[in-house]
Amino acid sequence: MTKNIAILVIAVLALISCQKAIEVDLPEVDQDYVVEGRIELGTPPIVILSETQGYFDEASVESVFGTFVHGATINMSTSNGDTFPLTEICSSSIPDSLLDDVSALTGIPAGSLGAFDYCVYTSFDPDALGEENVYYHLDIDIDGQQLKSSTKIPWAVPLDSTWFEVEGDLDSLGFVWAYLTDPDTVGNYYRWYAQRINVYDYSYPDYEPDVYGQMKDPFPIAPFGSIVDDKFFNGLTFDFAYSRGEIGNLEGPDDEGPEEGYFKSGDTVVIKFCSTTRENFLYIRALENQAATAGSPFASPGNLPFNIEGGIGIWAGYAPAYDTLICE
Repeated sequence: MTKNIAILVIAVLALISCQKAIEVDLPEVDQDYVVEGRIELGTPPIVILSETQGYFDEASVESVFGTFVHGATINMSTSNGDTFPLTEICSSSIPDSLLDDVSALTGIPAGSLGAFDYCVYTSFDPDALGEENVYYHLDIDIDGQQLKSSTKIPWAVPLDSTWFEVEGDLDSLGFVWAYLTDPDTVGNYYRWYAQRINVYDYSYPDYEPDVYGQMKDPFPIAPFGSIVDDKFFNGLTFDFAYSRGEIGNLEGPDDEGPEEGYFKSGDTVVIKFCSTTRENFLYIRALENQAATAGSPFASPGNLPFNIEGGIGIWAGYAPAYDTLICE
C-alpha cells in the first residue's frame, strides 16, 4: 500500500511539473462593414449599418452598440428613375408614444428601442414606399468607401385560405394551416410570419403581472424554417402548417412549457406571407441553419451568402400579403 501511494505521488508531481502556460497570438480581425437592409411593399426602406467584431473581442452592450456606423451617405434609387437619400435616425430621439409603431416597422421590440440606442437609416418621403416589381439600388459611402447592392420587390402571392387546427388530442393547442397556389413559374421564394394581436388577460394565473393587457406578439415573428422556395411544388396548390415562432430571449409567459410553439383557441393571428428574392432566400436559410446548429461540436462553420458589394450582409425586398385568422 505504501509503495502504491508513493508511485501515485510521484506521478502527480510529474504531471504538475509538466504544466506550461500556452499563449496564443490571435490575428487581428479585418474590419468589414455590415448592411442589414430591407424594403417592403408599402413601407419605407430600413438600413442598419455596422462594423464586424472579432470572435474573441469584448462582448458587452456598449461594444455591440458601438459597432453602429454613423454619418454615412446612403442613397436608394429605383428602376423607375427616382432617387431617395436615407436619413439616420436613432431610437433615443423617438418619442415613447411612437416606439410601438417603430417596433412594428423594424422588428425591434419597443422595450429594446427604449432601453438602447438603435440607429437606422430610412426615408420619410412618401414616394419611397416599396412597390411591386420595382428594383431598388442601394449606394453607401462611408468616408470614401463604397458599398452597393440591388434587390427587387416581387409580385405578392396571397394565400388561398387559412385556418386553425388543434394538434392530435390536445385540448386547445394547434397550428395555423394555409392553402397556397404557387404560380407556374420556377423561382418563387416565400417567407412566413405570424403575430398574435390579442392580449394577455387575468384568466391565466401563472402569467407575469406586467404582461396583462399587452399584445401577445409585439410584431410579426418568423419561426424556424420560415423561408422556402418552390423547387418541389412549382405550380401546385397544396396545404401546409406552421408552428408559432418566438423572439429568442424576449419570451412571453406561454413560450415555455406545454404551450411553446403552439397557437391556441381564442388567439387572433395576423399572418404575413411574403414573396421575396433568391438572394434573401439563400441568406435566411443559411442564417437559420447556423442558428439551429449553434453549440453543436459537429456543426460546420461557414459564412453567410450576401449581396453587398464592398461589404457583407443583405439588402432584401419583400412583398407581403396579409390574412387575419381567429383560432376556433
